[in-house]
Amino acid sequence: MKRFLPSSLLAAAALAGVCHIAQADTLKSEAEVRALADKVMAQAGAGRTDDAYGAMSPYSLIDIRALEAARANARNSRMAIEAQVGNSVGYEFIRSEKVGDSLIKLTYIEKTERQAIPWQFIFYKSPSGWGISAFSNGDNVDALFER
Repeated sequence: MKRFLPSSLLAAAALAGVCHIAQADTLKSEAEVRALADKVMAQAGAGRTDDAYGAMSPYSLIDIRALEAARANARNSRMAIEAQVGNSVGYEFIRSEKVGDSLIKLTYIEKTERQAIPWQFIFYKSPSGWGISAFSNGDNVDALFER
């Protein structure tokens, strides 16, 4: 299957070189974590990818330049993506996974007219609260199925 989205924000972070980490806003509870991810996905599901990235930005624990680079890439490639998979028509929550007391992974799909686009968020509980430590979206729908 042809790739149409960057497979990982972590790859963008590696390309960004020296990290510039700004003090991120944090979320105080797991309920706030889920609410933020739902807000991001509501924007993505409405075809407003740029706004989805913008909603994540204040809570990013990773290099903000990498997130902004991924945001610019998504903004620039949106028309090509829509030509392949159609317009966004909503989103669906897939699952939540928690490892220990400090990591939560939330998995969603952005629904389009012809394809599901997986989105995954990993939140880390730092001493000051929850923030986004990793994010990815792409076209590997098969990875959503448990083995």
